[in-house]
Amino acid sequence: GRLVTDLADRHQRTTQSYVRRPYGVGLLVASYDKNGPHVYQTCPSGNVYECYATAIGARSQSGRTYLEKH
Repeated sequence: GRLVTDLADRHQRTTQSYVRRPYGVGLLVASYDKNGPHVYQTCPSGNVYECYATAIGARSQSGRTYLEKH
């Protein structure tokens, strides 16, 4: 969680400092700790979401639909 939050903060600082988004990518990061597995999604804007399962990209809606059904 902390590493992903630091990465998202860097995205946000860069967006505010240069008035652009040089990191124009979203990331999915999986981790495991004493509380179990975690999946995080970061956005170029600096937002972080913790998810059970997700998909990102051009055809992500069909992937998310599949994950919701199964």
